[in-house]
Amino acid sequence: MKIRAFGKTDIGLKRKINQDMYLIAPELDLYAIADGMGGHKAGEVASRLAVNTMASYWRKLKEGKPPSFLFSTRKDLSNTANHLVNSIMMSNAIIHEAQKKPQYHRMGSTVSALIQENDTLWVANVGDSPIYLFDNGRLVQISEEHSVEAEQRSMGMTNPDGTTNPFLKNVLTRVLGLTSKVNVYINSIRPEPGDMILMCSDGLTNCVPLDSIAAVLSDSSVPAEQKVNMLVEQAIKGGGGDNITVVLLEVLKEGKWHKLRRRIMSR
Repeated sequence: MKIRAFGKTDIGLKRKINQDMYLIAPELDLYAIADGMGGHKAGEVASRLAVNTMASYWRKLKEGKPPSFLFSTRKDLSNTANHLVNSIMMSNAIIHEAQKKPQYHRMGSTVSALIQENDTLWVANVGDSPIYLFDNGRLVQISEEHSVEAEQRSMGMTNPDGTTNPFLKNVLTRVLGLTSKVNVYINSIRPEPGDMILMCSDGLTNCVPLDSIAAVLSDSSVPAEQKVNMLVEQAIKGGGGDNITVVLLEVLKEGKWHKLRRRIMSR
């Protein structure tokens, strides 16, 4: 599986600091996005720690120096997937430790990440920064939202008209850094050539309806890099009330030589 990725982040119209961070590291097969929260500059520190810790973790792993596991590995996950969970748990531990400094007290961050393993993409997240698979015109969320509103919705605790309290969407039930341990959601997908994977902060989804996002992704005449710019611009036009970050991955077709070479290298 061959992937090409593009990303962009924007402060938006109402924030003084951009507390979003993203990572596109094809040399590590790693892609991540983090949305920080906390006091003055603390959220920016938390999201940077999350992304940098994960990148450092995977560089060490590629160098044959795997960090120690912070949890008992899961038998239902591959070695790569277990390392993805562990890299997120390590980010959590480092952010939690940093809170001992008064200026970083109660800071935290979401994180959503993808790691490529042959023809599989492992999807992992903590918080509410969504990841979507765009497949044959359908935009399907493949991450798990960790908010009070999402939990109420999953338990059927909705109003008679099927709605929930929108104010509870911003109340997160899982976040990096606030506790010494964190529960990481993980799943896998096997995308096909032509599919796209959208990673974003809620600065996009809070301002742009999902059908409008799907319309941008559906336009085959627009290059992927321009689609990223268009989505950020739409979020700004929609109010730009938060930082906006978009990472878009394209799954490309591979020639026979590239497929053979990748299979040989993966042995």
